[in-house]
Amino acid sequence: MKDGETFIQAAFKNILFATDFSSTTKLALPYAVEIARRSAATVHVVHVVQPDIYPLVPPSRWPKMAQEEEEFRQESKRQIEEELQGLPHEFLFPGGNVWQNLARVIEDKNIDLVVLGTHGRTGVEKVLVGSVAEEIFRQAACPVLTVGPAVSSRVSHAATAELNCILYATDFSPESLTAAPYAISLAKEHHAELILMHSIQNAEPGQVNSAFQTLRDVVPLGAGPGSHPRCIVERGAPADTILGIATRHNVDMIVLGVRSTGRHLTAATRVGRSIAYKVVTQAACPVLTVRG
Repeated sequence: MKDGETFIQAAFKNILFATDFSSTTKLALPYAVEIARRSAATVHVVHVVQPDIYPLVPPSRWPKMAQEEEEFRQESKRQIEEELQGLPHEFLFPGGNVWQNLARVIEDKNIDLVVLGTHGRTGVEKVLVGSVAEEIFRQAACPVLTVGPAVSSRVSHAATAELNCILYATDFSPESLTAAPYAISLAKEHHAELILMHSIQNAEPGQVNSAFQTLRDVVPLGAGPGSHPRCIVERGAPADTILGIATRHNVDMIVLGVRSTGRHLTAATRVGRSIAYKVVTQAACPVLTVRG
């Protein structure tokens, strides 16, 4: 970003919290609540279910299962409502295709942030294989905050009050630079340290110094938090360096720009997807992805 470029203020007014009511996805709820309180936003709780996760059972068990599921749903709804006290909110229970339902809610409710939790092998990895999570990360027209399986419940409940350190990783592509204004805005709002990073796998002479200068140009003078952001250029595979820096600096949030898949998943998206996927599933903090 150059001096004088338009600066995005990350003001979220309609937050979609996607949950299957599992304990894992509920780890994302404190983040949705904290952001909503700071932004005076409405929280739209959407119950999402993969249609194929239910085991085959004899018809004689169907009424009992339906009753148990309804009791579980009502108890989960009650628990979430307790957390949302004082915030405008609503519950939506669409059935069918997960992404199609989320896309419809995003459009109908003018959603400007999606918050979701992931399960690891039985959750995000499964829906990634089924292309649902890929659609969420790369087709949602708004930022997506994902609380991955490596985020502990202690971190989820303790780290939401303040973001003390935000890591923005970029490969300098137009897609990745789309996320920069969000990282800058969040750092300013929370008075957080902002770290800008770029990874180089095979550095040519002068490439590291050039990357440092490009990183410094990402934040216009006066647009960032109080002190100028720290810039880090590190050799190594992108996902590994992002995760390593996040761990060493006790980062509270990682911000990434991601490519859109278009209407269908293609081989061209797999390399970029593997980076975002690895970061989301292994990071010990939430990851904010912004589609470029």
